[in-house]
Parts: sequence; structure tokens; C-alpha cells
Amino acid sequence: MSSINQPKIFSVDVYSDYGVNTQNPWVHAGEFSELSDAIEACKKVVDDFLRAPINRYIEPEVLAHAFLSYGDVPVISGTQNLPNFDIYEYLTQRCAEISRPQQSI
Repeated sequence: MSSINQPKIFSVDVYSDYGVNTQNPWVHAGEFSELSDAIEACKKVVDDFLRAPINRYIEPEVLAHAFLSYGDVPVISGTQNLPNFDIYEYLTQRCAEISRPQQSI
């Protein structure tokens, strides 16, 4: 079976309180035939928020709180509807990688 005919079984949706559609905060981000592609789409949503230049100077815990307060939250739905992407685990990892706490002078 070629990948062209393969059904798209994983759907990524993003919950956004700050989107343009105030009637429905869910935005459809895409459909994927591979779980790994759906996970990458979720990671991109998180990374897009975290990569703002100002975030390099925020402590990891503060950055994670900012994302949870203001960031868009991606979820994966699929044939088994299992929790395939742990946003909290990924967020903790990426905040530690991105953040550079300011050093005292």
C-alpha cells in the first residue's frame, strides 16, 4: 500500500483561548497517517510559543507557567485515542533547554 492511499488516522487539534474564533477555541491543525508526524506537529505548537527571544531569559518554571497560562495546547486524537504526546513532559524538557536564567551581577 502506498503512503498516498494510506488513511490519515491521527488528528491534531489546538486549544487556543487567544485565537480569532471566540465561538470555538479549538483549531484543527492537521491530519497525519503517522503518529510521529502528529507528535512533531504538537511539538511545533509548543516550540512556537517558547522560541520567542524574550524566553531565553526566563527561568524554566516561569516559562512553563507562562505557556500553561497563555500558550496554545495541542492534542492528538487517533484510532485508539491514547495519550501519545505528554505536553507536560515535553514542556518541562524544552523550558530547561530554552531558558537561560539571568545571572546576578
